[in-house]
Amino acid sequence: MPDITKIAHTNDSYLANSLSTFAGGTTWSQLVADATAATHNNSAQNFDEGVHNGKFQGRGTSNTWECNRSLFPFDLSGESGTVASAQFKVYSDNLGDTGTNQSTVFLTNWNALDGDTGDYDLPGTLTSFGSTTISTTAGYHTIDINSDGITAINSVMASGTLTVGLLGYYDYNDTDPGTSNEVKIKIYYANSLSAVWPKLELTLGTSGYSHNVLGVASADIASVNGVATANIASVNGVDT
Repeated sequence: MPDITKIAHTNDSYLANSLSTFAGGTTWSQLVADATAATHNNSAQNFDEGVHNGKFQGRGTSNTWECNRSLFPFDLSGESGTVASAQFKVYSDNLGDTGTNQSTVFLTNWNALDGDTGDYDLPGTLTSFGSTTISTTAGYHTIDINSDGITAINSVMASGTLTVGLLGYYDYNDTDPGTSNEVKIKIYYANSLSAVWPKLELTLGTSGYSHNVLGVASADIASVNGVATANIASVNGVDT
């Protein structure tokens, strides 16, 4: 069981964007690097295209690329401790293609949210905190957060907000999906019912004295001479 479960703030959001060659667009990369989205929504309960990557044939020889992202802020300012492991859980459903790439989403670092279309802008350095594949059965899908994500979490414990992005495979890798690959993931947000809220589950590391004492494992010792192990830096000069 996690020590701390945090629900995303209700200003979590999706940002939808598109680019057409008919209107002068040239590449998928141009869309991925766009600083603003066409649409920002932080009041939706869910959205069929919360994460969306695709290329679609349009008028004549034109094509339109579509790239949507979902963003989630978690307020950790009231928490304390050092996080050892963490999971991000998002209630979601794959409505698109079911190949591995088309089903894969990446959890990443993200900029603090301003609550407008400018939130679409990529961080200066995009870092994966982990990934998972989304099945065609609606339910919670879990991302085990990697060491980069744990570092980011601990950097704001007791002091700030962790904001993360959820991106499709072709968005994260800046690879044109072509017309035969569509990432289309339905995402549920914090404005929905509690049964489907986005969650960050944190497990804290152990603290205090971590060595055996007189042959007794530290995990079985609650205190030494009435002092809780969490408050013991050393015993007889031996550090934790």
